[in-house]
Amino acid sequence: MRVDNAEIIRRVRACFKGTSDEFAVVASAIEHVFGLCKTQVRYIEPDAEKAGVLGDYAVAAAKDCLDANDLSLDEVDLVICGGIARQYFEPATAMEVAAKLGLKRTHAFDVTAACVGHLEAIQTAAGYLLLHPSYRTALVCTAELSGPYLSYDIQTVRDLQMKTAGLTVGNAAACMLLRRTPFPGGGIRLMAINTFTAPDHWNLCQVPIRGTLVSSSVELMRLGKYIPPWVTERLAALGMKPNDVDHYVFHQPSEIMVRKIFDDIGVDPAKGVYTHALYGNTASASIGVTYRRLLEERTLRPGDKLVLGSAAAGYSMVMATGEWTGTAG
Repeated sequence: MRVDNAEIIRRVRACFKGTSDEFAVVASAIEHVFGLCKTQVRYIEPDAEKAGVLGDYAVAAAKDCLDANDLSLDEVDLVICGGIARQYFEPATAMEVAAKLGLKRTHAFDVTAACVGHLEAIQTAAGYLLLHPSYRTALVCTAELSGPYLSYDIQTVRDLQMKTAGLTVGNAAACMLLRRTPFPGGGIRLMAINTFTAPDHWNLCQVPIRGTLVSSSVELMRLGKYIPPWVTERLAALGMKPNDVDHYVFHQPSEIMVRKIFDDIGVDPAKGVYTHALYGNTASASIGVTYRRLLEERTLRPGDKLVLGSAAAGYSMVMATGEWTGTAG
């Protein structure tokens, strides 16, 4: 279901216990946040608590990915789900995805790492392909259905300190395929995948079991100071400078945060792809969603350099650097 900013404010109003004048102050603060983030719409599944919904979203993304790459399901030897949301504690969501795709025998498991989950799952898949020469293709998916974990119970502007992030969150699913040989239609040849963690900040953003999302957004934004020097350092290790990269696909907590990173590393913001205004913050799925947007908006040429990067609660960062191979697309 498509949900615009006005609907989110209506949901907050429905939970509000104060006067109209008091709510006007809260609503103004929410609108200010939406303006800073460039939040416009997000998509929220109204039946997110229905059994199987999460797996169904991942399956749909996986089928679309297989079709787009003209790849047979018979070639898939590994299925990893790298999302945050869960319908159950066990089994692994990847098992449900594999079964619903029709795989009778496969290696399937989950990776969880907040908003870097999809990239961590991609890194894990790359490692398994190196470890097991018999594995041909890894299917790496994610699905985020956040409805049960969002709270619209905001009574004061102070409440927004911990609940603002939830008002920008949307649902999405994504899938990527990894294999040793290039895809005929083009793909990214991975040059490196790097990680960074600062676990002392683990308590700044949480979704408790049977609870709702709380996030200290201001403090998390301050941790963005880690990103520019780390990105520059990791690229330097590959003999590259930030401006050598042609396309940046970053996690989309807000557009202003993404643009600030480009400003801090000294690259043209036009090298970035922006999807927050289109889908909101889609958590771990935002890398796949934004990468697809890149493929839809631009013509990638052999040799183009790409960076896929995300930061997450924890605090952690993952960055995959690669080069476009195959045909222009």
